Amino acid sequence: MRWRILAVIGCLYTAQFIPFSFANMALPIILRQEGYSAAQIGFLALAALPYVFKFLWAPLIDRFRLGRERYKSWIIGLSALHILAIVALAFIGPDGHLTLLFVALLTASLAISTQDVAVDALAISLMRDEERTMGSTFQNGGLYAGAIIGGFGFLYLYGTIGWTIALLIQAGLFALPLLTLSLVSEPDRPDGVAEIDFLSAFRFFTQDRIIGWLAVLATMRLPLVLTFIPIRLMMVDQEMAIEEIAIWFGLLAMCAGGGATAIFGPLLRNLPLRKAIYLVGGLNLPILILVTFIAAVFPAEIRYGIIVIWVAIAITDVVMFRAAMDRTRPEIPGFDFSAQIAIYLLLASFLEPLVGHIIDTRGYLPSFFAAIPLTLLPLLVLYGSTATRRTRLTSH
Repeated sequence: MRWRILAVIGCLYTAQFIPFSFANMALPIILRQEGYSAAQIGFLALAALPYVFKFLWAPLIDRFRLGRERYKSWIIGLSALHILAIVALAFIGPDGHLTLLFVALLTASLAISTQDVAVDALAISLMRDEERTMGSTFQNGGLYAGAIIGGFGFLYLYGTIGWTIALLIQAGLFALPLLTLSLVSEPDRPDGVAEIDFLSAFRFFTQDRIIGWLAVLATMRLPLVLTFIPIRLMMVDQEMAIEEIAIWFGLLAMCAGGGATAIFGPLLRNLPLRKAIYLVGGLNLPILILVTFIAAVFPAEIRYGIIVIWVAIAITDVVMFRAAMDRTRPEIPGFDFSAQIAIYLLLASFLEPLVGHIIDTRGYLPSFFAAIPLTLLPLLVLYGSTATRRTRLTSH
């Protein structure tokens, strides 16, 4: 196991998740305190759609380079663009015009999501096949370290020194982990690989049995997000202080997620992927029932629910990221991984405005109750695709 490479991967994903956790965790809480409706917050969440659709331009990252090393040059250039967008956002303020907020967030999201393609491709190219489960563990560990900085760190700074200075500090913290790029050399492309074009990239979707796998990806995270969205708004509506929200939501929940990653990642390393997916899907069902029970019977204690739900998200992501890595082609890892993660996040991203509208009109509980039966959907899809394959093999 090459620990230096794994450490660099962890640092790169720490940087990746600082802006994501700011936009997905800290910003909705601040906007709710500013008096924005759940529907308006859901609209601003659409600025994150480049994370979903980044695979459409991912072949450009795999094919072209901005400097001597293909992926590292893209990471540096796009990071600079993201920092500029964050600096602009720092001076707009959370009480600024809704359209200006959206444009600044969209620019930052476009830069960091495209940079994410290059980070994914670099990480996959650096790892050997047998290192991918541990690589996924370090990846997820980095995500939770970034979440603590972008979530808890920003909320804490915002509560003490205000929006502008907090965002400028965050921009500096985002840049620090990128310095570890100098510790690794980017490997050359495999010999004999043809030039990458969009047609060859999109042949990923024509592979045998790919539809069943994409259906599992699309539905696996859906029930977790249905539970996560209302929890973060409930904490604000209960008039919890921003410092208290920062501790529970941005620190304790992220530490729980990181701890679950560190424990379950090595345990799942030698488990076949199909069994690992069944395992985490089976664990998610009682977890969501528990969180729904807390929301319905003890809503004032929902801060405990956020810790439980992030444990579920953490162990689910470890398995699904590992599975996505295993399905990448060596000549075009950026596109293949990004396309799969796009499917993984697609339905959840479009849910934000819809769930926001439901919360405004019908309250929180419908979202919680809808999540429970949806937990079984990816497992049924996975079982169905397996049964279909067995039938075909038997018939021959």
